[in-house]
Amino acid sequence: MEDRLLVYVVEDSARLIDAAQAIIRNKSRCGVVVSGSKVVGVISEGDILRALLKGVDMHSSIDPWTNRGFRFLASRDYEAAHRIMAEKGVALVPVLDEGFHLVDIVTTMDLLRWLRPTSEPAA
Repeated sequence: MEDRLLVYVVEDSARLIDAAQAIIRNKSRCGVVVSGSKVVGVISEGDILRALLKGVDMHSSIDPWTNRGFRFLASRDYEAAHRIMAEKGVALVPVLDEGFHLVDIVTTMDLLRWLRPTSEPAA
């Protein structure tokens, strides 16, 4: 995994507070949950808030709050990422190889840059 992707990664053994810290660092509102080198899910700010509203301690495991039915891409396809983000309301789409290893990420900011090329003047 490339070093630039590590800021998005949260180990499946992490606590809610660890996931929250990773989300703050990566500024994408989500973290990619891995077990060893394989992606097993994602966790979002919303997942953490739902846990807190149920009275769960921030030092509890992320396991019950990890979304294991997450959407992902096989390549950095902005059109497909746009569809997923619009349909599912997610802020990050992992790009995985056939072994479920993280090879890239498309974030909301990436998508916004794609939708509005820098050559276009700002309003």
